Amino acid sequence: MENHIDHPLTLTVEQAAKVLGIGRSTAYELVHTGDIPSLRLGRRIVVPVSQIAERLGVTPDEVRGLIGARASGNAPTRPGRSASESTPLRRQHDDTMTLF
Repeated sequence: MENHIDHPLTLTVEQAAKVLGIGRSTAYELVHTGDIPSLRLGRRIVVPVSQIAERLGVTPDEVRGLIGARASGNAPTRPGRSASESTPLRRQHDDTMTLF
């Protein structure tokens, strides 16, 4: 009997970076400092979906949905915003960028 899991319990660090909208090296740095919760399984590092979802205040299914959407470039927009306004960065008056 084949065991197929439709809903992974963990993400790779690269997948977590995409969900969080950060770069790969930043994600590994945050894993190293403990800011992104992770587990080491042999030589592999994985990020529990449930802990990422909890910290973001969303459901684990919403996190899993972002994996494919961000990878394909079809990330969902925020409610009430058009696709052109969906970027997570906001330009401040001094030309610096902040996450919100």
